[in-house]
Amino acid sequence: MNRTWSLALRRAALIAAIFALWELVTGGFGLDLVLTSPAILARPSSAIAELGPYAASGQLGRDLSTTLIEAMVGLVLGILGGAALGLTLGYWRRASELIEPVLVSLNSLPRIAVAPILLPWLGLGIASKIALSFFTVFFVVFFNTYLGVRSVEPELVKAVQVMGGDRMHLARFVVLPSVFTWIFAALRTSVSFALTGAVVGEFVGASAGLGYRLNIAAGLLDTKRVYLILLILMVFAVTLVEIAKRVEARLLRWRPSAVLAG
Repeated sequence: MNRTWSLALRRAALIAAIFALWELVTGGFGLDLVLTSPAILARPSSAIAELGPYAASGQLGRDLSTTLIEAMVGLVLGILGGAALGLTLGYWRRASELIEPVLVSLNSLPRIAVAPILLPWLGLGIASKIALSFFTVFFVVFFNTYLGVRSVEPELVKAVQVMGGDRMHLARFVVLPSVFTWIFAALRTSVSFALTGAVVGEFVGASAGLGYRLNIAAGLLDTKRVYLILLILMVFAVTLVEIAKRVEARLLRWRPSAVLAG
């Protein structure tokens, strides 16, 4: 517990130092030390002060809920779809040999290049943003699940078979624990990717959302609003990743933790 609090305090001190340096170089603390133009780098205090007008206008709640809904629905669908297909192709070798090159080629497409294609199909609403978040998360989870099935230790498989285990026992006691570890390894990255997919989709075309509002603010050279939205996205991304870490720690508490020196 003491180590946890110590780490939390050190992290808070580091974040405070970064913001203090940021405030200093943008003319804060009454020192008038302006090393960067406010039109390029807004002062953090002025960016955070923009939160009041943004919230009072009613746009913050709408934009935040829209982006989070798009990201979370895309995340859940991407995890379910990627895990299901990864398990299927991991077991079905002939199908994987046929389909894997297609999936690799689709995964190589830049996500921002896919967004304009989705708009004519699904429109400017949340459906196209959910689809882009799904597309972004799906391949991360799929390849991790697929590799998880293929990376099962042969010795463990032989041990279960020697003890008389059938395919169900093999899946329950060997394959699924290995796959869950790989899926949760991708979960932290997938949370950020889902949020990125939603925001990129809003850049291309939307009527609400943090990405939509960020694009408008950038076009109007409203640097304070731009940096405020970036800070909001950072806070929610870190929060979601921390939630994913806690879920992983709880569901995989049976897994022995590695002890590293130093």
